[in-house]
This record gives sequence, structure tokens and C-alpha cells, in this order.
Amino acid sequence: MNLQQLEYFLVTAEEMNFTRAAERLYISQQALSGVIKRLEEEYDIILFKRKPALHLTLAGENMAFYGRQILETEKKMKDSFANLRQNYQGTVRLGISRLRSRIFFPTIWQKYHPTHPNVRIELVDGNSLILNELLLENKIDLYLGVNVPNHAELKKTDLVQESIYCCFTEKLLQSYYPDNYKELLASFRKNGVDLLSIIKVPFITLRHGNQLRSSLDQFFAKNEKPFYILECNQQILHYNLAEKSAGASLLSPAALYDNQQSHLAVREGFHILPVCNPIPKNTLSLVSRKNYSQPNYLIDLQNTIRTVFGEYADFIGKKIKN
Repeated sequence: MNLQQLEYFLVTAEEMNFTRAAERLYISQQALSGVIKRLEEEYDIILFKRKPALHLTLAGENMAFYGRQILETEKKMKDSFANLRQNYQGTVRLGISRLRSRIFFPTIWQKYHPTHPNVRIELVDGNSLILNELLLENKIDLYLGVNVPNHAELKKTDLVQESIYCCFTEKLLQSYYPDNYKELLASFRKNGVDLLSIIKVPFITLRHGNQLRSSLDQFFAKNEKPFYILECNQQILHYNLAEKSAGASLLSPAALYDNQQSHLAVREGFHILPVCNPIPKNTLSLVSRKNYSQPNYLIDLQNTIRTVFGEYADFIGKKIKN
């Protein structure tokens, strides 16, 4: 058995589908079946049963367990060698959501890559729960997560706390509260947006399963039920529709950080303000494994991430104004 065969087997075990696994590995299904057959012949075992659905045998489960350890040990060995080279080489598997990767990763790359041109980075998409499991299973090296619970095996570095922001036009506010919209706006500018005082306004926000949406649901469950005119996970779309008076958008400041200058120079009559209701802030953290010898290039990447999100924290604290 070689490491490539082992990797092919583990991908197949993850997908539990030969077609999907072959597509992921960029090989033919026939070639993948041949690899699995050779492994079975070499160890005189059966790795998969096909009925009633594809699943691992007991021998297959054992190979998956030890196989992951073998590949992880091989990666640690490569990492240790990389520290001995002047020109670091290696691979970092970074867990990060699609929104944050699109907004923040270009800046991270711009700061990090020039001094680490031989380091390969794999971005792994997922929410915090999924990424936490992948880290514990040694399938990623670190991740950016929201409201990450403490864990004995994990090191967590808090980067920034995010409040919910509300984006709306004066036109929208006036259409639902024609008699007191000016007083409401003056209060919002001074104290933040009170969502209960504009409960008649249609809202645009994220779908269920997101931390921000969960915080909103917990708040509204104790008060009045809002009307969500649109629910989707594209926060830039939220912003654009709010700018067109489609509704009041409830979104993360990360979406506002994207294309900073245009968001700061907003057109007259469009407002971006923090929500003042007692909704818990979301804490964004950088998470890695404890008791793991990290190569220098991985340490450098974490320092770069802290720098980039330090700039983001400054943006939240000082620059979002109307």
C-alpha cells in the first residue's frame, strides 16, 4: 500500500459513493475501483459492502481509523522538515465560511503569500459545528468560527465581537411610520436601532442555521414576530436590496466590511446602524489544536489572520457611521 492508495480509500469512505469519490479525485471510477480491489487483495480483506447501500465493513472501519493517523503522521513529518528549510514548503488546511473567505481571504493572502510563496493553502467551507469536528478529526489545521465552545483539545483565540447591524432607507421608514419616522431616525442615530419600534417594516435576513439568525430568532421569540420578506444567505444581496427600499436588512458587519469605501460613502437617505436590542454579540475566534507542534509557516499564517481581523475590529469600532 502507498499513501496515494490510502488517500483514495479515505475519500471513498467519506463520500460513500464511488462516482462522487472518483470525481473528487479526478480519476475514473474504474481506476478507483481498481485501487480498492488491490488494497483488498493486498490485505486479504473486504473494505466495502454494496448492499443494502455502500458501507464500510469492520475491516474498512479499521483501515479508515488507522489510515487517517498514518496520513496525519506523514503530514507532521513534512511540517517538521519544512521548518528546517529556509524556503518553507507545506500545506495549510484552513476552515472558513464562504462569506468570510470571499471578504477577508484576499487580504490575508496579499499579506501572507509574498513571504511564503511555497506554502499551499486549502480552504475548507463549513459552519462552525462542521469545522470544529473536522479540526478534532485532524482533517483541517485551524478554522475561523463563531461562538466556539471551549474544548480541552482546542486552543481558541478570540478575534472580534460582532453586533447585528440594520440597513434601511429613510423612504422605507417613512412609508411605514409616516407620523414619527424623523423622531425614530434621530433616536436610532443616537442609540442604535430598536427593532421592536419598527416591527411593521419587512425584514431581510439570513436563513435558519446561521448564528446571526439564531440570535434574532431567540430575541423575537420573546417579543413580537417579525415579517421576513426575504431569507437567504447572501448578505451582500441583503445590503443591495435594502438600499433599494425592499426591506430593512439585518446583517453582520462583515458584509459591510466588503468594499469598505463604497459602504462608508453611502448615498443620502440610506442608513447603516447597529441594533440596540439585547441580542448577544457573536464572537469570532481562531481555533487550532493544542499540544501540536506547528510549523513556522502555520504560526505566521495565524499571526496574519490576527492582523487582518484586528483591522476589521477597528472598522467595526470606529468607522461604521452615518
